[in-house]
Amino acid sequence: MVASAGPDAVGSADAAPGPLARLNLQSRILEVVDTAIIAVDLQGTIIYANPHASTLYGWTHDDLIGIPALALTPLAVDRAVEEEIATAIAAGGSWEGTFEVRRLDGGTVTVHVVDSPLYDVAGELIGVVSAGTDASRERASERRATEQARAAQISQFLADSGAALASSLDYREALKRLGRSCVPFLADLCLIDVAEGQQVQRMVAAHHHESQQALVDELEQRYPPDPTGDHPAIRALRSGATALSAEMSDDFLRATTRDEAHYAIVKQLNFQSYVCVPLMARDRILGALTLVSCQGARRFDETDLAVAQEVAWRAALLIDNVRLLSESSHVARVLQASLMPPSLPAVPGLDVAARYVAFGSGMEVGGDFYDLFSAGRGVWVFALGDVCGRGPEAAVVTGSIRHTLRSAALEIRQPGRLLAVANEVLLRNEADPQLFSTLLCGILRPQAGSLRLTLANAGHPPPVLVRADGTVEFPPNRDTIVGAFANLEWASRPLSLQPGDLFVAYTDGITEARRDGELFGPQRLAEVVAAARQRPIEEVADRIIAAVQDFAGHEPNDDLALMAMRVWSS
Repeated sequence: MVASAGPDAVGSADAAPGPLARLNLQSRILEVVDTAIIAVDLQGTIIYANPHASTLYGWTHDDLIGIPALALTPLAVDRAVEEEIATAIAAGGSWEGTFEVRRLDGGTVTVHVVDSPLYDVAGELIGVVSAGTDASRERASERRATEQARAAQISQFLADSGAALASSLDYREALKRLGRSCVPFLADLCLIDVAEGQQVQRMVAAHHHESQQALVDELEQRYPPDPTGDHPAIRALRSGATALSAEMSDDFLRATTRDEAHYAIVKQLNFQSYVCVPLMARDRILGALTLVSCQGARRFDETDLAVAQEVAWRAALLIDNVRLLSESSHVARVLQASLMPPSLPAVPGLDVAARYVAFGSGMEVGGDFYDLFSAGRGVWVFALGDVCGRGPEAAVVTGSIRHTLRSAALEIRQPGRLLAVANEVLLRNEADPQLFSTLLCGILRPQAGSLRLTLANAGHPPPVLVRADGTVEFPPNRDTIVGAFANLEWASRPLSLQPGDLFVAYTDGITEARRDGELFGPQRLAEVVAAARQRPIEEVADRIIAAVQDFAGHEPNDDLALMAMRVWSS
């Protein structure tokens, strides 16, 4: 809005404006533009106003003409601003700025104006012409654009934070990555505390400025979270309460620090504003997320609280899911271990090694199993099986087979008959009659300088036998699986093992490991066994597993189990 240019600034007061017709102010263009155009003489009196001036300022045309331009400003125009305008006009330039303009109804509107010199046809300065636009609309538009940009940034941040959380199944590492992503976008300092039993462990303490991180680390080491204290994070852990404070007063800082040294560190970090939200999942409070501003200009508000709650919710889901996975994995490992012998017994004249590798993350109990035990009187029994399916049902069948074989072997010394007993037990399984199993069973009778092995095979992959001279054999007998049909018989076939002979039994997860549709296959297995036949038996087992995993190029798509036996050489 123009102020009076003043006679001292622009020339003699006698330089009165000429007729309006000479100024051509009522040009049709000025009548239709969406800009408020007013003209002011050298005394600051309005001599012209176009229709949009009435619309913007809320005064009628007749009310505007003849009044001082300063009457439109609710506050006096600063003298320095007046002089700045007058100097620019006198020099033939323009001046640009923003004013609050009083509307006739008492309201105000923010107007952005450009003041320019007004000359008559003779080129004499006779006043100032002012072009004004509604800056409040422009500011609202700018504010909306800023809010939209911020919303897009928040959306991208949440996507990035989700990726950070999903980047590792180790939730401690994932939380550290999340904390690093929170600064400086959300805060200057990010703290994440997690409940560990009756204790509270600070998982994350990340500061935006590396120069301040040493102070943060000192704070964490000297003043870890006190589960009985009154820190906002502890309150969040106890009650699930959120906390937001645009200001952290000195009284607050003293109330939440433990001694003068603690207070001094906090003051040095320049704590200004904070937001604290609980980490909650399945109605359980798992921890707390605290964001701190360490800059005087940065103050948290409800928007920051909403974003912090979203981040906390995602972090809590991660913690909860990883803990559930860990618990489930632990249960599965314990149950799986119970289905295998805790260690292999020492069989006279024989070196033995066994391996089991669970498919996936080990969240479920697999169907593969092995066993080796003494049946008394110099007789040993081994079994290697693969129950269809996974989970507790497969575990029940596996346990049933192992216990059946161990009990029956006290009286039965023919592997074919042992399979028949296992078959009958599975057929009487009322929990899930659809479960069946492949099963390789052998009776071992160590003799002087050799081993007599009697085998029975219920649908299981044939074992690999590599003789001491490198000759490879695949004992061919393979009969029907157990648990599918009643009244079946399984053949028992003798096999003699001599010193240096290497016998490997395995489940189909080994030979059916895939790479681009190609199977690892029994021939590759035989090559690996033959190449390692003179290596220690434990190394033989390790080489087989490594070869399968290298071939697949990724985690195998089935459990892997094997048992390797070598007759001692003299």
